[in-house]
Amino acid sequence: MKRKTAPRAPRPGAVPALAILLAILVVLGAAGCSGPRGGAAEKGPGGAAPPTVLLVTIDTLRADRVGCYGRADAGTPRLDALAAAGARFTAAQTTAPITTPAHASILTGRTLPGHGVVENGTFALPEEVPTLPEAFKSRGFATGAFVSSQVLARAHGLARGFDVYDDRMPPSDARQGPILRFAQRRGVDTVDSALTWLIALGPKPAFLWVHLFEPHAPYDPPPDLAARYKGNLYQGEVAEADRALGRLLDGLAAEGRDRDLLVVVAADHGEGLGEHDEATHGIFLYQGVMHVPLVVAGASRGIRPAVIDGTVSLADLAPTLAELVELPPLAGADGLSLAAALTGKGPLPARPGVFAESHTPRIQYGWSGLRAFVNGPAKLIEAPRAELFDLAEDPKELRDLAAARPAEVDAARRSLALLVQRARDAAPEASGERAVSEEEMAQLRALGYAASARRADAGELVEREAVDPKDRGAFLKQYDAALVASQSSRPETALPLFEALRAVEPDNPAFLESYGRALILTGRTDEAIGVFRHAVQVDPGFALGWHRLGQLLDSKRDRTGAEAAYRRAIATDPLAIVSYKALASLLVEAGRDADALKVLTEAQALDPGDKAIANLLAQVRVRTAK
Repeated sequence: MKRKTAPRAPRPGAVPALAILLAILVVLGAAGCSGPRGGAAEKGPGGAAPPTVLLVTIDTLRADRVGCYGRADAGTPRLDALAAAGARFTAAQTTAPITTPAHASILTGRTLPGHGVVENGTFALPEEVPTLPEAFKSRGFATGAFVSSQVLARAHGLARGFDVYDDRMPPSDARQGPILRFAQRRGVDTVDSALTWLIALGPKPAFLWVHLFEPHAPYDPPPDLAARYKGNLYQGEVAEADRALGRLLDGLAAEGRDRDLLVVVAADHGEGLGEHDEATHGIFLYQGVMHVPLVVAGASRGIRPAVIDGTVSLADLAPTLAELVELPPLAGADGLSLAAALTGKGPLPARPGVFAESHTPRIQYGWSGLRAFVNGPAKLIEAPRAELFDLAEDPKELRDLAAARPAEVDAARRSLALLVQRARDAAPEASGERAVSEEEMAQLRALGYAASARRADAGELVEREAVDPKDRGAFLKQYDAALVASQSSRPETALPLFEALRAVEPDNPAFLESYGRALILTGRTDEAIGVFRHAVQVDPGFALGWHRLGQLLDSKRDRTGAEAAYRRAIATDPLAIVSYKALASLLVEAGRDADALKVLTEAQALDPGDKAIANLLAQVRVRTAK
């Protein structure tokens, strides 16, 4: 269900050899001052290299698909070598099964209740939450981030603290209106941009974050890897990500930045690959998605070669880096530092376990959300019907022990509640929800994210009376097939699939929105109007449903009905900037300049940089000034 559709870019040019040589000569000839490790120490007369901290996040990488985690012919020699030189954590867990929330945890040291970013697209990190790059910047480090997917665009708040936040993507491949637009960047392209920035820095300490989008679906590795991993293209993209990692490490070495280098490589989450009826990720919290690779290397920082057992969380990364580089602690972090275990000075911190949350089932489908708690081999999945697994005896989570071990379920629930409350105690008062443009929503939909864009409410995440997501596994599998068909060159082939699914989920607004879009693509707009009317009847708070209904009525020249629908969209979601723009355009066309001016003023307050709003405002002001 999480799909990317951008065509492959041609092989990027390498960083020019002459540029690298010149930059090396600059570094070798520069004189600086030597300061304490972790401070703003530049290269000194004695030849000490400037400190470099490198964070590499590899999107959607399962731990068990990496060579050093036991996968034969994994195609990951560079990551395996890094693990051999440093420390490999055997039981690292994500905080969320989707990209933006998991990365928010990596950069803040907080789990989802603490940072408030619980879904892709419609959430941004609140200003009150301190970030790791801000801590690096406060100690004189140059800070750069280079991301490979629009899912991590700066609008989501993760750019705070970075001198450079490179989220530039190749031009989108626009097909079928807003349905299939998507922008991503190949990992090697992202690496080249990062190295260009690093070369220009000269002898300055640096914190560099590089995000690689491979191996996110759909899997489309380069021809040689597609041939090598024929029938297993996911693994081909894993190997492609490893190549990009190698290119990055080689570039750092060419700059002399491997002499005082601290490297962290982690995945944000894994991939279902068909286990538990989940082809990709975003819904469930089984280990294929939760268990992530985590490797830390850096002899200059005292990191010793080791294999570290014990359950840790992606939320531990920011506190760990802060301690290793002697940065100020991040206020409000509920993750714990792993520095003592990495340097051999002590064990992993004592803790009752770690946890993750999945809000997508609740926000997008109206089902119950999920939480998972992991403490060593014991794992609880909190759902309307809880599941308990022994990961040592049953790593694929095929035998639910909850009914047989109720006391263990209760104990795990108590520990989970304590962890959630600890995270909530530091949570910002400001909401993480944000306005989303039509283009952003299109980008997310092309990945299978944000199917409905309904807003989160204040209810409990795990709702006992709501649909249990595991009861909809077959539905999700078939829904994925319908979405793929609707985004193909023959969208009419999706309609029988959607119609069959409607018998299972007749009142699911997210499903109805996808079905309605498929009807629009095939020209059956009258039927689409009926579908969207039903969607907003089922859920009057379904803002995107009201917006789609408004668009359809607008196309039928029913201005009264369209205006009413757009206004309902705004009333149910005051951040739905796309609905403000649609309503304002309709009012301008109708000559109702005073009404349009009011709507546009409200829209511009939400997004002062929106050019379409600025242009409409200028047009209205010129007319009203006459």
